Amino acid sequence: MSGPLASLLRSLGLSLQESEQLAALAAPAPAEPTFTVVVRTQGRRRRSLLEALQSLAVQTWTRFGTVVAVHGTAEAAAAVEAEAGEAAASGAAPTDCRVLHVDEGGTRAKPLNAGLDAAGGDYVCFLDDDDLAEPNWLAVFARGAADAPGQIIRARTARQPWLTEGTAEPRTPAGPVEYVYPATFDPLAHFSYSETPICSLALPRAALDSFGLRFDEELTVCEDWDLLVRASQLLGVHCVDEVTTLYRRSDRANSETEANRQAWFRNRARVIDKLARQPLVLDGSEVHRLADARYEYGGGPSKRLENIRTRELLTALPGRLRARLVRTLRLR
Repeated sequence: MSGPLASLLRSLGLSLQESEQLAALAAPAPAEPTFTVVVRTQGRRRRSLLEALQSLAVQTWTRFGTVVAVHGTAEAAAAVEAEAGEAAASGAAPTDCRVLHVDEGGTRAKPLNAGLDAAGGDYVCFLDDDDLAEPNWLAVFARGAADAPGQIIRARTARQPWLTEGTAEPRTPAGPVEYVYPATFDPLAHFSYSETPICSLALPRAALDSFGLRFDEELTVCEDWDLLVRASQLLGVHCVDEVTTLYRRSDRANSETEANRQAWFRNRARVIDKLARQPLVLDGSEVHRLADARYEYGGGPSKRLENIRTRELLTALPGRLRARLVRTLRLR
């Protein structure tokens, strides 16, 4: 077992085997890990849902089951079940595909928790009905699990704008594929905002159960970010620099409206408040970054990183403009 928590326990001289709660984390990595893929949907984007299921049907790693969590009416769940069954019969969806009806009401986190509670296997992964998995998605996670047993496995997600053409579903690409999410997991950056879409992650299921980690159903957005930062504190994150999923960002139902932006700010505040009420566990490699963010040589610890950035911006200005600003603002 590795990760920040393991480092902390070893430094304190504690044995993992002495705690039943940590027993799942101490177990050796399986030679061929199994996965449960939870596909979240409201049953309203059936075309894109079937495309997502088709992307699962061609996975090169076949040791997985699929749970389609339909957060909507019973009629919508029944329709999804019928269409998924037909697709599976023709090879256009996984044969091991279970449709789970999640009652209406509640937030986006509700179907994720329902799928997580229904999941088996060693790892659980999540796919929204507007996401597409590359054929290597689960194979990359399996390789990462072999390299870092017990940790969260993180791969890369690409993003592409799509037109809905008056429907609720992504219909046609509206631009090139973008690689906006970083290749590595930055724990300090994730205390401010998420750099990791939910489809980038494979979470060790037994560890989540052992610690009782679930998505916060009080959050209307940011539910995946919240779980990631809490779980990463305990388990650590192992990154694989390979693009394995595509997030189709539609021109409808995205987060750019003012109402959605305000909801995001409120939910972000809740996530950070929760973090502020508990101790934080960081790998020792983060110490230098924390020190540099608070200290400037010759200025004392009261100086902030903003001072350094301001100086860099001034240095980048044309000489005459910089001199004029220095004189006007009486800068050194």
